[in-house]
Parts: sequence; structure tokens; C-alpha cells
Amino acid sequence: MDKKISYVPLYEQVKKDILRRIIAGDWSPGSFLPNEFALAEQYGVSQGTLRKALNELTAEKYLVRYQGKGTAVAVVEDDTALFPFFFLSRRDNKHIPPVSQINGIARIKASSDIAGHLQINEGDEVIEIKRVRILDNECVINEIVYISLKVTGDIHFEDQQFPNTLYVYYQHKCGIRIHRAVEDIEAVLPTADDVKKLGIVKTQPVMKISRTSFDVQERIVEYRISKINTQNFVYRASLQ
Repeated sequence: MDKKISYVPLYEQVKKDILRRIIAGDWSPGSFLPNEFALAEQYGVSQGTLRKALNELTAEKYLVRYQGKGTAVAVVEDDTALFPFFFLSRRDNKHIPPVSQINGIARIKASSDIAGHLQINEGDEVIEIKRVRILDNECVINEIVYISLKVTGDIHFEDQQFPNTLYVYYQHKCGIRIHRAVEDIEAVLPTADDVKKLGIVKTQPVMKISRTSFDVQERIVEYRISKINTQNFVYRASLQ
């Protein structure tokens, strides 16, 4: 049997290296890349090849093209970071930005289960965040987030300054951008803590979402478990 030859298009190679340089901090959020002519010369490719790489990075929201000014590294704001990963909306399809109410932040040793989800060693230190997320003045999500310090480095949170959107915090403080997430969804009965935090009865099922979030280097940054009261809200995702 003939051995298959793997071929990576030239624009993909350029795209991957530009993204690597963004991650490495060669170009910080908001800064402009060299003009297309100079950048194409650096990579030894045509401007058409370079432009195809830049167009894909723009479509994926890593870059922003400004007419007459050039191409800059995107600055991640709360809305742009939140809604690609937050699928709850009112039944009239209106997105409501959630507000976080923190119930506890601690450094703990990862159990075997948490270590497995974060792909770290059992006993490694992680940050555990317990919070309720409020939509339209209603406690809708009871959530626990586990953050891998192996990926983020040593970070500290203060309750008074806790970021409402963790994904924005990862980019601004750690240089980490969440690229994708994998979710497991199931209906479960609430725990006593869910009943208390969400103001529901113990016989009312809740939606349980277990999410693993990856950065652009495919490292697992966090694992979170969310219990959601969907009585007045809908989980709506666009599948393409």
C-alpha cells in the first residue's frame, strides 16, 4: 500500500505561524501587523497567499481589518467572548448578559475526577470557583468552575474584582484565548444546593452541562459544571 503524503497548503502554514506569534505576544491585542507587502515578504509568499491567511484569521475573530489602516490583533471584549459560548436566551430569543454572584473561591487539590477532566495529575493545585449566574434578576445557573493552574500560571482572584467573563480574563491576564469547548448535556434532579441557590423545588429537573474549554493550543484551561433552571430560558445553539 502506498504511503499517503500529508500536504499543508502554504496559506495554512502562514496562518498557523501568525497565530503562533499572536499567542507568543509578538503582536499584542489592539496592535497592528506589518502591512501586507512587508508581511508577505517576511514569509516569502505572494500577497494573495498572505491575504487568504489573514482573511481566515479575521473570520475566526483573531484579527480585525480596518479600511485604509491595516490589520490589527482583535481585542476581546465581554460580549464577543461571551456569546459564542453562552447559549441561554429568553424564549423571545433575546440574549441577556449574565451577572456573576460569587459564593466561594479556593485553591484545592484536584480529585482524580477533576484531574482527569483537566488532564493534570491528581493532587495538582487548581482554582475552584463557586458562583450563581443571574439573568433578568433571576438566579438561573448554579455553577462550579475548575481552572488549571498548569495552563494559566499562578493567578489570584479577589471577590470585589472578580471578572464577570472568565474568558476575557484569561486573554487579558494570561494571554490565553478560549478557542473551543466540548459540552455534555443531561437532565438531572437538583441537589440540595441547587434547590437553595436556584429557588426551585427538589422534584424539578435541571439541565446539567459539563464543559471542557480549550485554548488555541488545544490545552484544557478549565472544566465547569453548570446546573440550569430552564423554566424561563431556552438553551439555543446554532449547528453548522
